[in-house]
Amino acid sequence: MRKENPEEDPIQSPCRKRRRKHPDEPEPKSSYEFLNKIPVAILSEILYRLPCRTAHLCKSVSKRWYSLISHPSFARGFIHHQRRHSDSEPFNLLLRYTVQYYMGPPKDKIQVLPFNSSELCSDGKYGNNILNFLPCFKRGRLYKNDFGMASFNDLFLVHNRVTSARKKVGFCEYYICNPHTKQWFKLPRCSSHSLRTDKVGFICEAYENAHYRYKVVLIHSPNEPNTTQLHMEVFSSEIGKWCKSVVSSPRGLNPFKRKFECAGVVVACNGMLHWVDTEVNGMIKGFVVFDPFNDAKRCHYIDLPINFSPQDEFSFGVPDNFSFGVFRGSLRILHNPRAEFNHTFSFYVWELEDYNNAGTWCMKHEVCYENMVFEHYLSRHVGSVRNFHYSMVEFLAFHPDNGEIIFFKFRNYQVMCTVNMRTRELKMASKLNCSQWGRLSSAFLLPQPLWPTPVPPLPLQFECSKNC
Repeated sequence: MRKENPEEDPIQSPCRKRRRKHPDEPEPKSSYEFLNKIPVAILSEILYRLPCRTAHLCKSVSKRWYSLISHPSFARGFIHHQRRHSDSEPFNLLLRYTVQYYMGPPKDKIQVLPFNSSELCSDGKYGNNILNFLPCFKRGRLYKNDFGMASFNDLFLVHNRVTSARKKVGFCEYYICNPHTKQWFKLPRCSSHSLRTDKVGFICEAYENAHYRYKVVLIHSPNEPNTTQLHMEVFSSEIGKWCKSVVSSPRGLNPFKRKFECAGVVVACNGMLHWVDTEVNGMIKGFVVFDPFNDAKRCHYIDLPINFSPQDEFSFGVPDNFSFGVFRGSLRILHNPRAEFNHTFSFYVWELEDYNNAGTWCMKHEVCYENMVFEHYLSRHVGSVRNFHYSMVEFLAFHPDNGEIIFFKFRNYQVMCTVNMRTRELKMASKLNCSQWGRLSSAFLLPQPLWPTPVPPLPLQFECSKNC
């Protein structure tokens, strides 16, 4: 029988017995102890070179790493390092569809389209998997289309109607989350909310060493035309509860309309919330502006451009393709008149300048459809240039980095395109997974900043009272 060699390597000879350890032999140092001895400066430089998502996951290595990565100074250093090695920040476009099935009620689906090497995990197929970490999605309570969304940078506000089995009047749940880090928390219950008539705004701002505060604004629709007072319910992160308020308006406001897609949209720009004001018949009048941080007792008003005149097609019940959004802190309008009223076959982009002095609208682009240059691969999906303006394009979003590019979707085709308004080039950006049963209801631009925005927690005083 062969004798065991005590100096033989047990890894190369797995069938051999491990040698006995001498009692005076010191214990080998673990990797945990080695990592804890790395100086903070060297460890920070190592973490700065990791992708954002990977660096954020390193919080779970140890308490020391969690404390280092969670400190505001680490976020500033990470952003400074990443800016030197990246030309543009990645972003995602979230498309929400209302899908009608043969049997059963309609359901909402979400498709995620990543751009510029976004790290957001998604297979591109539409489904609510991007928000499946929220309890309301896990429980499968989001049936039909009883949920809404609002966004600010990379933070999302998700609200959904909860009803009983007998379909009695229920309540609304609110969640603030970051899809990149999957952090979330639930707001306390609000007294009333109608997803069909009310508007919801969400705004957040940084203060005191990269800490954030936020407000969720529930705007109730006026009951009568030409109303100069709006009833709101505002949730503030500083006090941790909902508060009712009455806000005055310099103009008479009408009940909210849902005749077109941007009617229920509330956009945050320059620390203020903006939404569309319409006439009784649905014609667009202007924008209502509300500053929940600095002027919570009144709202302001922004008129439409002087040369902007929506046609009389509102009397037919079908409005123009009118959309608005934000590009680098400036409010923008896209006006795409209907084909029968658009004799030049063009769409227009306006931008609000000199915002602090009541603002001045400036036309940035006038693009004629017939002058566009189609990408060869796109022409096989859409057809000729002559048929372009008849396909009823839908505006999705402004490009976050390039002011000359916008995103379009064709209602009759399952493709999404980018339009360069300076060169008139039309390129296909992505194929869409919507079927003939799916209808696009809204689009959200979800940027991926160099470091994710932390989800602001509720005040400690509120958390203690809730648990007691």
